[in-house]
Amino acid sequence: MSKRILALALMALILALPLTASAQDMVSGPGEFPIVEEPITLNILMLGHAIVEDFNTNTFTNWYSERTGINLNFDIAPPNEWQEVLNLTIASGDLPDVIVGFTVDPSTLALFGPQGLFLPLSGLIEEHGHFIHEVFAGSPQVRPLITSPDGEIYGLPQVNECYHCFYSQRAWINSDWLANVGMDVPQTTDEFVDVLTAFKEQDANGNGDPNDEIPLAAAITGWNPTIDGFLMNPFVFSEFTGQNPGPNRFFEMNDGVISQNVTSEGYREGLRYLNQLFSAGLFGEESFTQPMDQIKQQVEGGDAPTIGVVISGAHPNFANIGGDRWKKYIAVPSLEGPTGLRQAPFNPWGVGSGQCTINSQTEHPVAAFKWCDGLYDRETTLRSVFGIPQWEAAEGEEGQWRWAEEGEPALGGDEFESIWRRLSTFGTLQNVHWAQRGPSYRPNHLRLGEVRRDDAGGLEVVLLEETRVAYEPYARDIEDLIPPLAFTTAQAAEVTELRLGIYDFVAQMTAEFVLGRQDLDAGWDNFVATVEALGINRVAEIYQAAYDAQYGG
Repeated sequence: MSKRILALALMALILALPLTASAQDMVSGPGEFPIVEEPITLNILMLGHAIVEDFNTNTFTNWYSERTGINLNFDIAPPNEWQEVLNLTIASGDLPDVIVGFTVDPSTLALFGPQGLFLPLSGLIEEHGHFIHEVFAGSPQVRPLITSPDGEIYGLPQVNECYHCFYSQRAWINSDWLANVGMDVPQTTDEFVDVLTAFKEQDANGNGDPNDEIPLAAAITGWNPTIDGFLMNPFVFSEFTGQNPGPNRFFEMNDGVISQNVTSEGYREGLRYLNQLFSAGLFGEESFTQPMDQIKQQVEGGDAPTIGVVISGAHPNFANIGGDRWKKYIAVPSLEGPTGLRQAPFNPWGVGSGQCTINSQTEHPVAAFKWCDGLYDRETTLRSVFGIPQWEAAEGEEGQWRWAEEGEPALGGDEFESIWRRLSTFGTLQNVHWAQRGPSYRPNHLRLGEVRRDDAGGLEVVLLEETRVAYEPYARDIEDLIPPLAFTTAQAAEVTELRLGIYDFVAQMTAEFVLGRQDLDAGWDNFVATVEALGINRVAEIYQAAYDAQYGG
């Protein structure tokens, strides 16, 4: 055999071998830092955040780069354009090394992973993973939820077993406004109208101007901020997740049977109720277009807040947690509708899929994976979510958190061990942490192992206690919740395409009906026909097939 043929044969053999660290970067062992012997740079598409000043100069960015030996070249996506940016990036096929902070849903991963767009991670997890194994051991529901139907994993999750987050479709009402108009927290949809009307007609904020009150406001950015989320549930089950509709929007399950509800009479009555609120001047059309930052300016600006009720998952979206005004906003409980329906969406899975995906063509596959894996380390998670620990704070300054000391009580009560104590508020503009962007691991025992602060007004305490009273009693039964579904490649492709058209059309028509630009009765039959033509019932069929395959229906 000639030397040239031998060389070509050896090259072919090398290319056929499984990818190893030595074929790329010299990396450390599982769970060891720094990750690489020689510094490298990864190109990262990061989802921006309203309370992060600059990811490039962020304290956590710098700390983690020093810890890993990996520098980051950021491309920041605007939070209110996240879906468009993600879709365009995937469609282009020209991916950065890593995409971080986007919730890339399981269908997208199952569709584009096998096509070679995202790096398959199972082999890397077994050979180079460390902290992700701690996640799998501590939260055994995670691995099945992030595994695609082909048995491969194409994206690493964010795990946040947050009790109050499981009931995150909420509304908050200003208690001072209630006192000023002499009314109690509303319990029904009719009482809600009465309270908002009083806010509109009286000087509810007490600043002497009876015309500056906005009774109700919603937004299109933030955490569960939309007008047709919380307020649809007294009429029909309406599940949102995060700042987007989520995969189960317009679907519900009863006794193991999945169906769509967007063409139901309950959905139409929910739209009619929202139109009633709008027609009475109880919220403005800006609720369909404005970012949450605009609401925050109206809550925090001036001598008094000018918004009475805000639709939002939590206070940091619409108020400064470092101030006092947020404490005046208390929970509006799940409202009882005209038929007696009273329900709270309940999303107990605690897993955000696709928080870290890796380009299959990256020059640094092992290093990129280990970079993602390292974010699950407990200290790293607390640094990325909350900021600088006390022992690294500058002289005369206080850090954002520290480890718990003996005798400090846990937030969750005596059954939980105290692990760490928060020293600052979350939700204000800062440049020391990533504000929950990207992979992190916060199991239930870590969340409820936070030290209960001396002042009962701590944000986490408020969210915990409000949730126990205002939402948990009305939670939909877990047996009637659609769990995260794993689709086949063919199912994922079909669902992804169909949902895009359905969501866009329903969002457009929801605004048209609620704002009175289309007559709800005269235009309803055409709405139903169009939604069905777009494939809403076919999506329900695919959901049912996937559910039956996974759960033995």
